[in-house]
Amino acid sequence: MIEINLLPEELKVKTKGKSSEPAVVNNSAALMQDKLFIYAIPAILVLFILVHLYLGVLLLSKNSQLVSLNRKWQNLAAQKKELDEFNQESSSASPGIGVLGKFAGQRVLISQKLNALSLHLPAGIWFNEILLSGNNLTIKGSVISLEKEEIGLINRLVESLKTLSEFSKDFSSFELSNVQKRSLGGYDIADFVLVGVLKPR
Repeated sequence: MIEINLLPEELKVKTKGKSSEPAVVNNSAALMQDKLFIYAIPAILVLFILVHLYLGVLLLSKNSQLVSLNRKWQNLAAQKKELDEFNQESSSASPGIGVLGKFAGQRVLISQKLNALSLHLPAGIWFNEILLSGNNLTIKGSVISLEKEEIGLINRLVESLKTLSEFSKDFSSFELSNVQKRSLGGYDIADFVLVGVLKPR
């Protein structure tokens, strides 16, 4: 039998069932998620490629720096080998080179010693030669005195060398080893030799 409901729409009992509106909303949300996923995949791939490119460029630059440093190291190693060979030949050629090497690293101290020699040099004395051989410093000089005080002037120089801090801290002794008198143009000249012994280090 056919039943016709003549009640107005507001009064009609609605049957239970899924409305079409929630389905539309759920479908649009699912589509948005799919679109986001589709757009995210290329973005992630692009980011991944950019990171790999950056790391590749960084690796290449580090490799080039390493190659450059290796070349410099090889050049320095060759120069060091030549320097070592030269030092061996020099040390075998002269035993005094080792002492000179000690003084080479103390140029300021040597200049102070030479300055002290010139400042405390008595009038009438001059140096002819200063030699450094082994552990000995040899000073050869001459002296002239109108008052005939050559030996006194030499002794004053020796005492000055013994008391000056520039020499006493590096030399254990300073001794007069030889004195020879000669005459030149009517004047008496005394040639002397002073020997200083280096302190062991």
